[in-house]
Amino acid sequence: MAARTASDISTLFAVQDVIGEGRFSKVYAAEKNGQVFALKELDMSSLEEDEDALEMLTAEVLALRRAGHAPHIVRLHDVIASSDAIWLAMERVPGCELFHLVEQRGALESSFVSHLMQQLLTALTTLAELGVVHRDVKPENIMVSEEETERPHLTLIDFGYAALLGGGDAPTELTGVAGSPEYAAPEVLSWLEAEADETGEVEGEPYDAGCDVWSVGVTAHVLLCASLPFDVPEECTEEALVEAARNIDLSFPRLESEAMVPAREFVRACMTVARKERPSARHLLEHPWFGKTTNEDDESTAAEAAAAEKAAEE
Repeated sequence: MAARTASDISTLFAVQDVIGEGRFSKVYAAEKNGQVFALKELDMSSLEEDEDALEMLTAEVLALRRAGHAPHIVRLHDVIASSDAIWLAMERVPGCELFHLVEQRGALESSFVSHLMQQLLTALTTLAELGVVHRDVKPENIMVSEEETERPHLTLIDFGYAALLGGGDAPTELTGVAGSPEYAAPEVLSWLEAEADETGEVEGEPYDAGCDVWSVGVTAHVLLCASLPFDVPEECTEEALVEAARNIDLSFPRLESEAMVPAREFVRACMTVARKERPSARHLLEHPWFGKTTNEDDESTAAEAAAAEKAAEE
């Protein structure tokens, strides 16, 4: 993972308040030459002690570099190594977390959610074509600006669980648990079941970018209904969580009104339990819920995004 060095991050950025915290990191507001950034700090000693944390950081940086200038994806500007930390200088996305919007307003209008999901699928289509799987799509990892208008702008953030597929030494399928269980696809949750099995007889199911599509379905349901599509008890076991996802009631009674039929069918398509039958993000962009509308800003293809990133590096 290439990074430039600095003896002290304060020589490069005016570091301000903490705006977020993760398992291995803190995120600060920062400024440089009048431009605002989100500055993610990862403690060097923690990275040296935890091999998984270092692998996750490497994957996050490579994923964001692959994504480059792709639409609706947070941009990584720089990676800096100081004496005691690794710093990721990222775009400071305006607006608020989508989760907070639901907390404030409750269930959102179908047309509003449809516009957001179209942008999210555009981002995931590009990522899939670039061999990037986000693995933690959920309202908390989606920023929305212009939220008071009918056409809000969405940005997918937090690639801390991202993984790479294809190209070089990267695998063609993924294994292992990642992300938030309530939003994770059955095939991802199967690895929870495998880890909990003491006999060694239970095997997890390999997965790919389709796991992000399932998470889109859960996210859409949360936005439309202000609730998860299935009940998750507080003391839920790994086995019970896997069973709940595998045996989900796809009738979605909270979306039963006639006006919600297109939205319900969209959520149902995203949450197809059999991963090989689940439609791709690109295929879902043609879903009737979105009508005939397209966003000019979203017509950038993966090839265009990659070309833009290459030009920027030169």
